Amino acid sequence: MMTKSPAPHRLVFNLQFAIGIRQFAIVWLVLLALTSTARAAPPLAVPIDEKPFAADLTAVSNEGILTFTADGKPKQLRLADLVCWGTLREPRRGPLLALADGGLLAADVLGADKDRLDVDSELFGRLNLPLDALSGVVFSLPGAGRERERLLGRLAAAAGDSDRLLLENGDELAGTLESIGDKLAKLQTDAGLANVELGRVSAVIFNPRLRGKPESKTPCTWLGFADGSRLHAKSFSVLSLGEGQGARVGETVQFSVLGQNWKSPLKSLAYIQPLSGHALYLSDLKPAEYRHVPYLSITWPYQFDRNALGGDLRAGGRLYLKGIGMHSAARLNYALPPGAKRFQAEVALDDAAGGDGSVRFRVFVDGKEIYASSPVRGEMPPAPIDVDVSAAKRLDLVVDFADRADVQDRADWLNARLVMEAQ
Repeated sequence: MMTKSPAPHRLVFNLQFAIGIRQFAIVWLVLLALTSTARAAPPLAVPIDEKPFAADLTAVSNEGILTFTADGKPKQLRLADLVCWGTLREPRRGPLLALADGGLLAADVLGADKDRLDVDSELFGRLNLPLDALSGVVFSLPGAGRERERLLGRLAAAAGDSDRLLLENGDELAGTLESIGDKLAKLQTDAGLANVELGRVSAVIFNPRLRGKPESKTPCTWLGFADGSRLHAKSFSVLSLGEGQGARVGETVQFSVLGQNWKSPLKSLAYIQPLSGHALYLSDLKPAEYRHVPYLSITWPYQFDRNALGGDLRAGGRLYLKGIGMHSAARLNYALPPGAKRFQAEVALDDAAGGDGSVRFRVFVDGKEIYASSPVRGEMPPAPIDVDVSAAKRLDLVVDFADRADVQDRADWLNARLVMEAQ
């Protein structure tokens, strides 16, 4: 019996298909390699008196000396001379604990009574936290950034004298939290004891009246971690291998939060921003005067460490912890403290403007204009400012209209700071 040979056109098709698959595989591998390379780019270190540089953190000494690897070479910098290093990570999932001092902790909730919360963190291990140090817990973390900010802002700004359960269906229960277990939250309400399945709970707000006041912000350092936790550390040190040695990546960083000593692998550290170095942030100072001139009738206040809408400071997809949010047209005035040498910031329109908006940033020192930007529009990258204020007494930050009146003019002075003389 004779076997029928494949048709010539079918052989050509099969050959072309095989070549196409091979070319697709090569292109895919190239794109994958390029993507991996982009992800592997070193984080950015921003010193106070030097140009920013891309570098990996390789060591931290107990004396506050950071050692980086930049372009294959070691580079050392004192913590006090650093503005920030790295990138703040967004929390990937709940539960997320909102701390009274503004920090966030990604951790699973194991249980709670009237006084304390027992949690388990992937990075920091088992922790037992006082409820008066917490604003609340978000069990179901919204995926959209604006919704997440709104919910966390609601926890931080809550008032009243009761605990509250925020339910997934939008309902709210007020009362006194008795306990949280594996599957139930027990809340004593005016109508009696309510047993609520945790699967129905979106968030818990702890009694704001019992919330302890955050400790002084100085001396401290913001530390950001790979799981999205960001913590206000009152001390920042390392566990070294021996006397005089620093801690290398893969070892342990130790710091104090809420009066407790916490530990985590140093490689999980993604962000550092000291608040007790030579940079004095304007958002930690009281301004002398503020004036907003509305284009029509809406008056906008300034916002410290928030954008003009009250949300997180974001520009170019990057999250910032320190800065000032303003809306055109506005002027914010400061009396300069003794020892101020320079004013530094990065200016941009916040991502909340949705790519729209246009403003002009201006800086006046003792009434004289020292800096004036060209129109800054949405989606333009942050631009650095560095102005001499030595021997000056007054600093004015001005946001003016540019192209389209005040439409979406959510202006950010990112990491706005005074460089102080070393003591």
